[in-house]
Amino acid sequence: MKRSLSLFFVALVLVTGTFAQTLEEGKKFMYYERFTSAKDVFQKLVAAKPSDAEAAYWLGQAYLGLEDVTNAKKTYQTAMGTNPTAPLLLAGMGQIQLIEGDATGARNNFEMAVNNTKSKDIEVLHAVGRANVYTKAGDANYGIMQMTKATTLKGFKDANLWITIADGHMKNVNGGDAVLALKNALLLNPGLAAAKYKEGVIYESQKNREFFLPAYEEAVRMDPAYGPAQYALYRYWYFRDVAKAEGFLNGFIAAIDPDPQNDYYRIDLKYASQNFADAISMSDALINKVGVNVIKPRIYRLKAYAYSKQGDMANAKASIDEFFKKAKPEDIVPKDYELLGDIMAATPGSEAQSYAYYEKAMEADTSAENKASYLQKAVDFAKKQKDKKATAYWLDKQYKAKKNPSNVDLYNLGRAYFDAGSDDFTFYAKADEIFAGYVEKYPDQAYGYYWRGRCNWTIDSNMEKSMANPHFEKFIEVATTSKDSLNFRQQVVIAYKYFIGYNTVIKKDTKAAIEFCDKVLAINPSDAQALEFKRQLSGGKQASNTSTSTSAPSTGTKPAAGKPAGGSAPQKK
Repeated sequence: MKRSLSLFFVALVLVTGTFAQTLEEGKKFMYYERFTSAKDVFQKLVAAKPSDAEAAYWLGQAYLGLEDVTNAKKTYQTAMGTNPTAPLLLAGMGQIQLIEGDATGARNNFEMAVNNTKSKDIEVLHAVGRANVYTKAGDANYGIMQMTKATTLKGFKDANLWITIADGHMKNVNGGDAVLALKNALLLNPGLAAAKYKEGVIYESQKNREFFLPAYEEAVRMDPAYGPAQYALYRYWYFRDVAKAEGFLNGFIAAIDPDPQNDYYRIDLKYASQNFADAISMSDALINKVGVNVIKPRIYRLKAYAYSKQGDMANAKASIDEFFKKAKPEDIVPKDYELLGDIMAATPGSEAQSYAYYEKAMEADTSAENKASYLQKAVDFAKKQKDKKATAYWLDKQYKAKKNPSNVDLYNLGRAYFDAGSDDFTFYAKADEIFAGYVEKYPDQAYGYYWRGRCNWTIDSNMEKSMANPHFEKFIEVATTSKDSLNFRQQVVIAYKYFIGYNTVIKKDTKAAIEFCDKVLAINPSDAQALEFKRQLSGGKQASNTSTSTSAPSTGTKPAAGKPAGGSAPQKK
C-alpha cells in the first residue's frame, strides 16, 4: 500500500462509548499514516470483540499500510470465518486478491459487498474504491464509480472519500479532475491538511513550483502533525537549504510513529550536507543497532551514494549490490541503475558494463527529462572511452528519443556511424542510410550529398561501381551555388579529387581528369597533390604553376580524404 494512502475521518459523526472513540482514534492514526499506532489500536479492538467486522477491516488496512500483506490476509480470513458475507471484509479480501493477481475473484467480492448493501453504505463504497485506487492491479475507474455513488447519498460528509477519488484520478494521470475532487474535500473540511498536501503532489508532478510549494506549506500550517506534508518540504529543501530541510525533518519525525529506523533520515541529511564520512559511519551504527535482517535496504543505497562521492567505488559497488539483493522490486528506482552505471564507468576493467545499467535506468524511468539525461551520460561516456561503435549506438537511441531532432542531430548521428566504420565496415552502409535521410529532409543543404559521397567512396573504394558519383556530383552542384559556398571549399576539393581518380583509373579520360585538376587549382593554386596529378596527366610537361615529372598518376590513386576542416558541420536549423 502506498504511503500516500489517503484515509479517513477527520469530520465524523460523534458517537458515544469508549469502543467508538477508540475506533476513531485508530482511524485518525491511519489518516496521519501512523500505521503502527493504528495497528496497535485495532489489534486491541479485535481481541476484545473478534466478531466486529469494522475493526477487523481496519486492522487489515493497517497491516497493508505497513506493507504486511501476509498478516492483512490472515486478519481478513480469520474474520470471515465467522462473518463470511460482511461487506467491509469482502472489500478487504478483494484488495488482497488484487495484490495477489486475482482480479476476477476481487471483482466478485467487490460486487457482492456493494450489492449486499444496495450501494447505500458509504463506508463500503469507500472501501471498494480504496482497494482499487491503492492497489497496482486495481481498476481506478471502477473505484471512482463506486465512490461517486457515495457522494450522492443522503448525509454524505466524508471529506476523505474525495481525497481517495482524487488519488484515483491521479492514478489515471488526470490532474484536472483530481484537483476538483480535492476542492470538494476542502469544501467539506477546510482544515483538511491531507487535501492541501495532495494538491501539492499534483502540482509537483507537473513541476509547477509556484503552486506545489505553497500547497505543502499551507498543509503544514493547517496541521503540523500531518507528517507527509512535513516530509514533502524536507525533501524539497534537501539539496537547496540544509538548515530549512532539517527544520521540516524535525517536524516529520515528531509527527510519525517512533522507530529506531527513523535515524535513517538524519543520516540522509548528513549526506545532503556532503558529510559523507559521517553518513557512512552512522549508517553502519544503525545497521548494527537494528540488525541486518531488520534494517530497511535503503540504508545500503545511501552508503553506496556516499562511498561513490568519496571516490571509493569498490565499497560503493558492494553497498549497492547489497541494496539490490535485499530491496523489493518496487523499492528500486531508475536512479539506482544510474548509480550502478556510474560506479561501473569509474571502475577500471568494468567500464563497458555501465551502458547496460544506463539502459535499465532509461527503461525504468517515465520522465522524458530523466531519460534524456541518462542518454546524454551514455553518449558522453562512449565518447570519453573513444568507443566509436558505442557512440553511434547511443547517439542513435538519443536521436530516436527526441521529439523534434534537428538537422545537426541527424548530421551528428550519420558522422558517428561513419567514424565507427573504421571499427566495423558495415557501419558505412548505415551512415549512408542516415545521410540519405538527411538529403530527403534537407535537400537544399550540401552536407547530406557530401557524406553520401564519402560513404559510398569508402564502400566502393576502387570506384568500379561508380557508387559515389551521383552524390559528389549533386554535392558540387549544391555547394558551389550555395550562399555559403566558401565554407565548402575543402569538401569541394575532395570531391574534385575523387573525380580526378575516377576519370584517370576507371574512365581513362585524361582530359576530364586534367579539367578536375584545374578546378582544384582554381580554389587552391598551391595544392601540391593537384599540381603533381596535372603534371603526370600532361605527360610530364611543365605547365604554368606546376612542377615537372615524366610519370603519370599511379593506377588506382585515391586522393587523401580525411576529416575536412572548417565548414564540415551544419548549423542548427
